[in-house]
Amino acid sequence: MLALRSIQAETTLATQDKRRPRRQLQEVTIDDVAEEAGVSRMTVSRVLRGGHLVRAPLQERVFAAVKKLNYRLNVSARALAGSGPSRVALVYSNPSQAFLSELLTGALKESSKLGMQLTLTADADTHDRTAEIESLLRSGVTAFLLPSPACDAPDVLELLQEANARWVAISPANLEIHPFSVSADHFDIAGRMTTRLIELGHRHISFIAGDPASKGGTERLRGHLRAMAAAGIREAPVEQGYFTFQSGLEASERILSSFSECTAIIACNDDMAAAAISVAHRHHLNVPDDLTIVGFDDTPIASIVSPAITTARQPIAEMAQSAIRMLHAASIAGDGTDSKRTQKVLPCTLIERESSAAPRQRSLQSAPIHSAASA
Repeated sequence: MLALRSIQAETTLATQDKRRPRRQLQEVTIDDVAEEAGVSRMTVSRVLRGGHLVRAPLQERVFAAVKKLNYRLNVSARALAGSGPSRVALVYSNPSQAFLSELLTGALKESSKLGMQLTLTADADTHDRTAEIESLLRSGVTAFLLPSPACDAPDVLELLQEANARWVAISPANLEIHPFSVSADHFDIAGRMTTRLIELGHRHISFIAGDPASKGGTERLRGHLRAMAAAGIREAPVEQGYFTFQSGLEASERILSSFSECTAIIACNDDMAAAAISVAHRHHLNVPDDLTIVGFDDTPIASIVSPAITTARQPIAEMAQSAIRMLHAASIAGDGTDSKRTQKVLPCTLIERESSAAPRQRSLQSAPIHSAASA
């Protein structure tokens, strides 16, 4: 939807250009060149990127096929790289609509400033996902924003590498496989959040983890456990969540039914923190007098629920803006190499609101105490 008018305009201009018919530009693909040359698609991509690792006879076959088929689309895009990408696709797959909204806001603001057209596409599974990205590549998109978990999908990365496209990973699980990435410092903010609760007097703190496939979630858990250990607190019960409100309900119920000494719950995002407040009310607990509950991300729900949630503000919009600037700068500079790798980490901000306070002695109306095990 966001790039519809741009696509229509490009189609009209291509149709009007008598010297380079639109049919000719779009019919020949990298697969056609690979078939004509009798090599793999990856080999064609490597040759067009410089061919340093491809034997000379194979390079000659590829260039002969390019000439015979009049293959120009990707070669032209590469030659024009110095002017920066004109279109960029944001490939999303995140259960939090608030996260997506902020990410989109930041990407739109910066892409508009730099004269780039932004396309939004859902990261579906396997075949649908690759088909959508292939369609974007054929339409002329050469730059991609890949928030987690899209940036961790091998099939997505393989497609983009073969097409010689550029991308910036947002909060990737593995920094080493991405030439460009931007992340929030989840480890640091989780440690600071836990330390703040310890300073308030809390010692019996439970943690609701996020999706284990999320790098941000695992870093938050790691930061929390490090802060607990640094304070000499050995008991650190962890329950598994998946960033959804429902998983927060289930994890909070397990905590309050098995760990009656708990005075604070740290949830790995605001949705799960809001769910924990709901469960606390069902257990006749007042937040924060009986139970402190905190979250992460500072999404709208953190201010809407009662009491308002103490949370950590992740610079989501700023991350998207930074990613757009990386794409633009990398395109102007030329092909990215290891020497030009850019991996930026942005700080988070602790936001104290009404859901956190010093602990007080109380008696929970819950099941008997059991030994709390980490999920």
